[in-house]
Amino acid sequence: MPKFPDRFILASGSPRRKMMLELLKVPFEVRVPKVEESIVGAEEPIALVARLAKEKAMAVANEIKDPKGTTVIVGCDTIVVLGKEILGKPKDIYEAYAMITKLQGRTHMVYSGLALVKLENGRVETISNFCATEVTMCKLSLDEIKRYFELENPLDKAGAYAIQDGGSLIISGIDGCYYNVLGFPVRTLEELMRQWGYSLFL
Repeated sequence: MPKFPDRFILASGSPRRKMMLELLKVPFEVRVPKVEESIVGAEEPIALVARLAKEKAMAVANEIKDPKGTTVIVGCDTIVVLGKEILGKPKDIYEAYAMITKLQGRTHMVYSGLALVKLENGRVETISNFCATEVTMCKLSLDEIKRYFELENPLDKAGAYAIQDGGSLIISGIDGCYYNVLGFPVRTLEELMRQWGYSLFL
C-alpha cells in the first residue's frame, strides 16, 4: 500500500479544493489559514502564487502544537493573469463585470502555486511547485455576462469566473491542466507528495 502521512491538512477554505480531496477518498482535515492575499510590489505571477501558497501552509503549521507522527499541510493559491495584469477575486460586482469584460474573447493564463509543509520529530520541511494553464474565453455580450453571473457567484473566484458548471457556457478551450483552472492541480500535488515518499493513490 502507498504511504500516507499520519495527518493530512488542507490549508484552505475553498469548497472546490475540499470536494476534490473528498472525491479521492483520502483522510484529511480542513483548516482555514489567516493570510492576507496581497500583491507585494511588482511581483511576478509564479512568485506570487508560490509565496501565498507557502504562507497559507505555514500559517496552519504554526497553529499545530506538539504534532504526533507526521503531519503534512498543503497550501494552494490560484490567480488569473491577462497579459501582465493579475486578476484576483473581485471586490464587488462592478469589478467582476470589469474583469469578465477584459477576459471575454481573449486568452489568459491561470497559475496555481502549491506548497507542502511537513512536521515530523520537531523538524519542519517545505517543498513547492506551480502549475500553469492557458484558457480562452468566448466573446460575450453584456446580457450573456449578466446571465453567467446569475448562474455563478463571481465574487469568490479569481478572474470572476469558474470553469465548471456555468463556465461551460463561457470557456471555448484550454491548454493544460483542467483541475488547475478549478483551483487545485491535484496531479502537481501528487508529484510533490512523492518527493517525500507519499501518494494519494490509497
